[in-house]
Amino acid sequence: MKKILGLAIMIALSSVTLALAENNGSGCGLGKKLFEGQKGLIPNILAATTNGISGNQTFGMTSGTSGCDADAVILNDKEQEVFVAANLDNLSQDMAMGGGQYLQSMAVLMGCGEGSFSDFAALTQDKYEALMPSDVAPVAFLSGLKHEMAAHPALASSCSRLS
Repeated sequence: MKKILGLAIMIALSSVTLALAENNGSGCGLGKKLFEGQKGLIPNILAATTNGISGNQTFGMTSGTSGCDADAVILNDKEQEVFVAANLDNLSQDMAMGGGQYLQSMAVLMGCGEGSFSDFAALTQDKYEALMPSDVAPVAFLSGLKHEMAAHPALASSCSRLS
């Protein structure tokens, strides 16, 4: 009985805390974007749950997207390298397929506009062998990717973070 009472008190206190947070308690990420403008306990809980389940909050913090502040976690000049180091295998798979969420995230980190993703995906798929030799290091991959993108007329003009 004491455990149930303790649990009830914890739930009540956390509900008050979330209600007072006024949509800031969910943090940043997909959940914040999906439930943006909605107030109250239920949207806050759903936003926080979505952020936790989708696992995109970390990416949002490193890239400055989804309502997150990139400067709060990582210096902007290192975020590409950190992302590649953490996701090289997933990036490799997406590049081989010509699309996917990791490749799309990489395009965002490279400063590419929404309309240039198809060019970015096609380039990485076409240049897969050159960009992804066995045991490639994240820094070498980034260097090669930036070189290929700079040589591509559409990407050179539509992606702002190639240097």
